[in-house]
Amino acid sequence: MTGALFIPELDFGHFSTLSDLAKKTGKLHRKGELTQEQLWNGSYYKKEIQSFFFPDVTLKWIQDDIGFGLFANRPFKKGQFITEYAGKVRKKKRDDAKNAYCFEYVIAPHIPTSYVIDAQDQGGFGRLINHSDKPNLRTALATIDSINHVILIAIEPIAIGDQLLYDYGIDYWNYRSKKPKSFI
Repeated sequence: MTGALFIPELDFGHFSTLSDLAKKTGKLHRKGELTQEQLWNGSYYKKEIQSFFFPDVTLKWIQDDIGFGLFANRPFKKGQFITEYAGKVRKKKRDDAKNAYCFEYVIAPHIPTSYVIDAQDQGGFGRLINHSDKPNLRTALATIDSINHVILIAIEPIAIGDQLLYDYGIDYWNYRSKKPKSFI
């Protein structure tokens, strides 16, 4: 329906990409530079991440300037894992700022890499979650076996029928035209 291949996990494409990122993350972990939160998230949400958890949601068309959105089929509790931002992990390109589906692959907060998670042509549920200045989800890092995962977690209780939303951040809008008035 969305024109993208559904994949529920990160696709590293080549073993060398996975190996490079795992080595960098492992080195920072040994130096104590990974945050306690990302290590805790990796441990706490490991089952959901590794089992390719499918949230109980419905995909609905909203309107032309927004496209699709995800809506809760059941209540979600504050702190509940919703999904991983999945896609192809690849080297950054010059025009990635124009790709609305690229998420920077970081090792720890403020430690970027030369990689992105690109969900434009293939990705999971995370690519379908819309922006809001008043989000009900937040992104977080979760590190499992020296691999980082960007996950989305409920920051408040979410009721049946509510749209799942997170704040894309100021950088997202710096490279795009003005936000549509219909964005929440």
